[in-house]
Amino acid sequence: MPGGSVGDLTVHYRTAAISGVNVFYREAGPADGPVVLLLHGFPTSSHMFRNLIPNLAHRYRIIAPDYPGFGQSDAPDRNRFSYSFANYAEMIDALLNQLGAKRYTMYVMDYGAPVGYRLALKHPERVTSLIIQNGNAYEEGLREAWDPIKAYWREGTEERRNALSSLVSLRATKFLYTDGVRDLTRISPDNWVQDQALLDRPGNKDIQLDLLYDHATNIPLYPAFQA
Repeated sequence: MPGGSVGDLTVHYRTAAISGVNVFYREAGPADGPVVLLLHGFPTSSHMFRNLIPNLAHRYRIIAPDYPGFGQSDAPDRNRFSYSFANYAEMIDALLNQLGAKRYTMYVMDYGAPVGYRLALKHPERVTSLIIQNGNAYEEGLREAWDPIKAYWREGTEERRNALSSLVSLRATKFLYTDGVRDLTRISPDNWVQDQALLDRPGNKDIQLDLLYDHATNIPLYPAFQA
């Protein structure tokens, strides 16, 4: 064990003020342990790691934040806050600096990938390893299902934007958990019920549509991510 310590399996639920926004994060494990940063995807939050964290905390210092607009973090008005992957990366970087995490393994999932990859571009010396789940960094990964989103990127009209509203519906959220699953009794409905409750907060749909539009900014960085 690092420093001969044994991890505290208690998970702590904390917030940190980053640029005037309260960012929620889960933390567990020995303070001197190797850091594992868990970066969640859409449509969930650090809640997705609730079962994983205790299994790692005996040895690793776990940090699992919620991005603004997700989970328990603040969701400031989109007219005064930039909901973008670049801004998320800057805020997570500030959080890690505040917590004194100078080297870390990153587990990135979905939206967590472009956030984490941007962190890796900014501080390649800090990333000890990457664990990637559904973290696309190739244009080949943007297949037919992305065509309506690509159309929104090209035109950016209200019509194109509104056509994507179904992506934040309960049906779509449930699909993300159940598609391809043979035995649905193995998947707790609490997953999509909790996610959808947060997606349905006033103003959150527009936050999610802003992020879908900003996703286009990740594509030019794919070669750098791959490198």
